[in-house]
Parts: sequence; structure tokens; C-alpha cells
Amino acid sequence: MEMEQRKKGYLLILLAAVVYSTTEVALKELAGAFAPMQLTAERVLVGGAVLLPFALRELKARGVKLTASDFRYFLGMGALTVMLHMSLLQMSLLTEDASAVAVIYSGNPVFALFFAHLLLHEPLRRSSLTALALEVLGILIILNPFELEMSLPGFLEILIATICFSVYGTLSKLRVGRIGSYAVTSFNLLIGGAELLIILLLGKLPAVAALYERCGLTLFAAVPLTTGFTLRTTLIFLYVGTVVAGVGFLLMTKITEYTSATEASFIYLLKPVLATALAAAVFHEAISLNRMVGIAFFLAASLCVSVPVLREMKRQKAAEETGRGEKA
Repeated sequence: MEMEQRKKGYLLILLAAVVYSTTEVALKELAGAFAPMQLTAERVLVGGAVLLPFALRELKARGVKLTASDFRYFLGMGALTVMLHMSLLQMSLLTEDASAVAVIYSGNPVFALFFAHLLLHEPLRRSSLTALALEVLGILIILNPFELEMSLPGFLEILIATICFSVYGTLSKLRVGRIGSYAVTSFNLLIGGAELLIILLLGKLPAVAALYERCGLTLFAAVPLTTGFTLRTTLIFLYVGTVVAGVGFLLMTKITEYTSATEASFIYLLKPVLATALAAAVFHEAISLNRMVGIAFFLAASLCVSVPVLREMKRQKAAEETGRGEKA
């Protein structure tokens, strides 16, 4: 893999970490204004629509026409990332602290490493495994399993959402080389948003709404789709739609294109630090001693990943300069 591409990829990882660190805080700000599934469906559709012109231009530049297989891929990816991942993430924020959700969600690299190795046969680097071990220790210290303050349903919602996003990062690699990152991101969001919207529209029918409620899916029954918009909430909504959903998913796909599915997940080694600081600043959530110690483990994990890459880049730069000197 070209070192220049990896350098771009790691710069995008830093940018994506900043963007994704605002996710839980921004969504929790809107929790009382919109119905959870209304917010999920509509922000995804906005994000996909913003990226669509770039996606169409990318497809035209590559001379690619989407096939029936591509649309089946998007149907599956949309169900995975929107109907499961984003819905579960939104549901977890109704009952749990934004910082706690962000920390568990940062377990993404653990699952990403497994799926990338299993599905894409990506190598298991020693530095990556060390970083993941430190990350797991950090999560355990922060959560303190012996005095876990989270509810079991909330914990499971975040855990499943995390696994779903790990699979997305891995599977996006299967199409991004042919159709490009804009197309993968835009069509995934649009089709996934449309799938969720259909479910919500069906939930407005009394018989279907009753069925949803019997199945414990009350959040999908009789969901309003036009309420909650004020100047303040609209501005935050546009942010979570265009930046968090649109740009965030695009960055994830772009990083996967430049590096690997495993390396793309390293966004989540930085996210707990930034997300915890934001949650403390915005919601005045207390930062306990065990959370600070856990964050220190995440910082150590980030160093385990970044230092070998920086050394590799430095060696390559020295080799290139030596080569130019010999030619001269």
C-alpha cells in the first residue's frame, strides 16, 4: 500500500475522531425534540442527499454503472448501518449517559480487527493487538463491571450497534475500490434511510402499530415525521445529518479506501478522550477517577498504533531521499 495514501488515511482518522466524538452529545441534545426513530431516518436521508451529487459525479468519472448486485449490497448495508446500528445507538441514548455510550462504542476496533481478518484476510499486526488489549482494559476500567451503573438493555443496544458498525467498515472495502467512497456512502445512507422510513410509515397504520407494540418495538409505532423543528433544533439536526451522518460515514469509507478496515477503526482509540471532554463540558457529566485512568489506557493504545506508522513513514522518507541522492 502506498505510504502517501496511508498518511492521508491517518490524517482523516484524526478528523473523523473529532467528528464522531460529537455524535452522542449532539444526539442527546435533540433527544427531547424529535422522536428517536424520526431523527434517525431523517438525518440519514439528509446526509445521503448532501453526498449524492458527489456520488453521481464520481460514478460518471469512473465510468461505472450500478448493477443489481450493487443495489442488493446497498439494501443489506442500509439495513445493517441504519435500521440496526443507528437505531440502536439512538435508543441507547434515551437511557444512558452520552459519555458511557461513547466509551462502549469505542470498542469498535476489537470487532473490526476480527471481521477484517476473517472476511478480508487483513494481517494481525503486533502493535494493533497490543493497542486492542490496552483498549479493552481501558473500557473495563471505565465501566467497572463490578459496579456497572448501566442497564442491561442499554448495554446490549450499544454493543450490537458497535458490532454492526465494525461490519460496515469491513464490508465497505468490498465495493469502494470499484464505485468509490462517495457512492458507497451516499447510496448506503439513502437506501438505509428509505428502508427505515418505510417501516415508520407502516407504523402509522393502527394494525401495524399494534403489532410493533406487541413485539416491544413501540419506538417504531405512530412516529411523527414533521414535528420538533425549531430554529435551534433545525441547526443541530442539519449538523447531525450533514456532518455526523454524511461526512462521518464518508470519512470512515475514505479511510478504509486509503488504509485498511482495521486501521479505519482506530478512530475509536481517540474518540473516548474527546467525547468524554465534550460530555463533561456540555452536560456537566462527572468524570470519575476510573474514567480518567481508562482514558489514559486509550491514549496509550493510540500511541501503540501511531508510533510504528510514524517510524515507517520516516524510514520510507529517508529511503526516498537516499535514492534521489544516488541518482544525482
